[in-house]
Amino acid sequence: MGTLTIVLSDEIEEKLRDVVSKLYGSSKGALSKVVEDALRNYLFSLESGQRRLFRAYRGDTLVGEAESLDELAALLKEKKVDLRGLKIVSSEKIKTTARSGYRVRT
Repeated sequence: MGTLTIVLSDEIEEKLRDVVSKLYGSSKGALSKVVEDALRNYLFSLESGQRRLFRAYRGDTLVGEAESLDELAALLKEKKVDLRGLKIVSSEKIKTTARSGYRVRT
């Protein structure tokens, strides 16, 4: 395991620490875990040629990877992986659907 010393702007550092505290609280190694996950995703997106990939992790271990959620689900089912406790990560941000208008209850 290596050690890096980096310099961040005050704005980015504050946002990073806010995200870490919301996700993991003040647990030991939380900041390192978030930074490592972010770097892993960034480096993977560079290596994959900007195509969207979905990866499933159990803790820090990569369990499976596919180009769609359906393919990932089939792969995990084939490997007989217990789905509880998995973290699914997309290599690029998924756009949310904006909905507007009246909602009618029937």
